[in-house]
Amino acid sequence: MSYTVLARKYRPQTFADLVGQEHVSRTIGNAIAAGRVAHAFLFTGARGVGKTTTARLLAKSLNCENGPSAEPCNACDPCRDITVGSDLDVLEIDGASNNSVDDVRRLQETLPFRPARDRFKVVIVDEVHMLSTGAFNAFLKTLEEPPAHVKFIFATTEIHKVPVTIRSRCQRYDFRLIPHAVVAARVRDILGKEGIAADEAAVAIVAREAAGSMRDALTVLDQLLALGGTGSEGLKGEEVARGLGIASRKHVFSTVEALLAGDAATCLRTVNGVGDQGLDMLHFARQLLECARDLVVLRVLDDDQELVELSQDERDEARRIAEGQSRQELERAFAGLGKLVDEVGHSGMPQITLEMGLVRLADRPPLTALSELLERLRSLEARLGSAAGPGPSGGSGAKFAPQGRGNAALPSPKTTRADAPREAAVSTVAEREPSRSDLTQREKPAPQPAQPAPQTAPQPAQSQAQPAPSPSRPPLVAASCVPGLEAPALDPKLSECGTQAEVPAAWVRIVSQIKASQPALGAVLEHGMPLEVSARVLRIAFADGSFFGRQAQSASAREMILKTAEQVLGARPELHVANAGSTKMTTLAEVELEQEKTRKAERREVALSHPRVREALEVFGESENNVEVQVDMNE
Repeated sequence: MSYTVLARKYRPQTFADLVGQEHVSRTIGNAIAAGRVAHAFLFTGARGVGKTTTARLLAKSLNCENGPSAEPCNACDPCRDITVGSDLDVLEIDGASNNSVDDVRRLQETLPFRPARDRFKVVIVDEVHMLSTGAFNAFLKTLEEPPAHVKFIFATTEIHKVPVTIRSRCQRYDFRLIPHAVVAARVRDILGKEGIAADEAAVAIVAREAAGSMRDALTVLDQLLALGGTGSEGLKGEEVARGLGIASRKHVFSTVEALLAGDAATCLRTVNGVGDQGLDMLHFARQLLECARDLVVLRVLDDDQELVELSQDERDEARRIAEGQSRQELERAFAGLGKLVDEVGHSGMPQITLEMGLVRLADRPPLTALSELLERLRSLEARLGSAAGPGPSGGSGAKFAPQGRGNAALPSPKTTRADAPREAAVSTVAEREPSRSDLTQREKPAPQPAQPAPQTAPQPAQSQAQPAPSPSRPPLVAASCVPGLEAPALDPKLSECGTQAEVPAAWVRIVSQIKASQPALGAVLEHGMPLEVSARVLRIAFADGSFFGRQAQSASAREMILKTAEQVLGARPELHVANAGSTKMTTLAEVELEQEKTRKAERREVALSHPRVREALEVFGESENNVEVQVDMNE
């Protein structure tokens, strides 16, 4: 004896048995009762939601001997023949295999003839979107003005592939996914008729795996019954999950709870256990995402039977987990799991990707309420304001003792970039040099009693007009570096010589004067090694194959070097530009780079030790080791 699967055995035979599509059955029933039945219908929706079943119910309602009636009797010959699919006047066509123009033409040739027995000749085309463009076009005229005794019913899962010219000639009915609770109730009813016991967890898993499709639910149920669910114990949740190859709800809830608690070790153990069972990691990740969604809904609505499709035991467990977390934490977990599902779906190694993703989410930093941060910032502003004195305009301005080698200052909250373009960003870069007012006070001599001026010899005008060196920056080369030469006033970014090796002061002056008139050539000579600098010979070496060496060899460059050397040394030397080979000497460019790094490091330390910066780091404690300091070395 052949076995009839549950999906066929319990196929609805009346509109009252059609669950989850009440809007369709009510509309069609009212149309039949009012005698306003259209000549063409288009049923669209996901698989297994009742499109073909409804088409057969409509054919029975139109051709029932006691009809047309919204409730066919299922006892007359037309009803029985339509039920088993043997009625000559009800044609069920597969659009995937009968999709050519010739197939449509052969169908059209039979339409003018009256039905053999029934009241209407009903043409049901399943998967109509599979028809070719030519077949659709051949249908247009017949579909718009068919014979009075012909009714067309089209069914499709991909409505966007049906031409608009076809859709405009049909009454369209959209079939919805069947709610979880409705599927679960139907599964319990069928299990009761079959005399099979099942716990709530088993029924919930079947309904959840159906994903809104009644046919899928009954197919899964058939598989579970074949697995051994017809025994005395019936269907159990753990056995159902194992039989379907999915993770049990216990694994899902334990993983989500560990994730929210920051327990990465438990997450790894659970994923490893799921992997050992050979279960689908992508499906498990989706289960985690659905669980996180349910937790958020329970936290928002407390208890909603329609929005949270869980059994009572699962609902209690989910409510317990949700009540232990804030809404923001649950929302963060859902957002992270949503991205993780995409990563697992595109990964060639889904288990490793899921493991590392869960570890990353478990190690997330704790949330701090925005109101709390604002309150801490207000408290910081109040403490800073209490130490501020009145400024020149009557406002308040903070005053600080010197930090390190200079005063550090933060820009005023009202200061814009246009007002203070050199102020430090984010972490506040302190100024190294004293302010102009501090220098003025420091250099102002103390008052002396009036004394007669001593008789001194007159000084040359040039000596009297020579300005004193600026106290804010030391010279590049001290006078003691090269005997007999005074330290020149050079690039203020450079400090004393001797950082790596002594550089001849005469060479420094030559490069400085050339850089003042020809910056490009001066930048080239900064990379040269002054092997010998005298009034007789000027010998410069560059690294082998150096671009700078080739530039210094040009006729114009040599002429400029010799002209400047004659001014500095008092005589025109003999110039030699050669390759350095194994010779190693410090160049001006290396000295400047090294000292630039040193100054930046010093200014960064000064900035981070500033009281206002320390106060800000106390507010944002986690930023202690992640502060980005932007140093403006042009100040």
